[in-house]
Amino acid sequence: MRAVCIDFETANSFVGSICSVGLAIIEGGCVVDTKYWLVKPHHQYSYFDPFNIRIHGIDEEAVKDAQEFDAIYDQIKPLFNNAVVVAHNAAFDMSALRHVLTLYEIEYPEVEYICTYKTALRTWDGLENYKLNTVCKYLKHSFTHHNAQEDAIACGKVLLSALAAKGSSSIEELTSLIGMRIGKLYINGYNPCSISSSKKSKRGSAEGC
Repeated sequence: MRAVCIDFETANSFVGSICSVGLAIIEGGCVVDTKYWLVKPHHQYSYFDPFNIRIHGIDEEAVKDAQEFDAIYDQIKPLFNNAVVVAHNAAFDMSALRHVLTLYEIEYPEVEYICTYKTALRTWDGLENYKLNTVCKYLKHSFTHHNAQEDAIACGKVLLSALAAKGSSSIEELTSLIGMRIGKLYINGYNPCSISSSKKSKRGSAEGC
């Protein structure tokens, strides 16, 4: 099993205003590598909202010498090869990826992806909520929330813990057990990751990610 857990932080309310990227690469049931980049947002969306700064601590000064996403993506795209992309609340992160690629007129990669928020919802009953920090507190994994690299690692922890909890040896087996449809991103669009209403959790019905 090869998975690439991904997390984006943004400069403002536009989902494509990426200012940092974190990756955690999983092979053989372990995190084998991590990556982190500060990113200078596209010039059309380069304003740093004080609200966002309070969340992740990144501002204009922090990214003044950083590359823009199109340059960094040359390093990211090859990591998607033969991997499932994983994100916690994939609706946000995959939307961020789509929007920033569109800004730079870059074709979408062809990848499958899953959402660990939805995975956690179907794996552990009775949590207060299924935010990344709440799930990781339950799993006794400490991390710095809203640091993109640490969030990506935490996402990987959720995935690996869910696989163990369900006795699954692969993402395909896990998604089948929890009633999740794997999402797909492809050159001309995407299909959302979702969970089937037939296996509806008492905390939520089927939703797209």
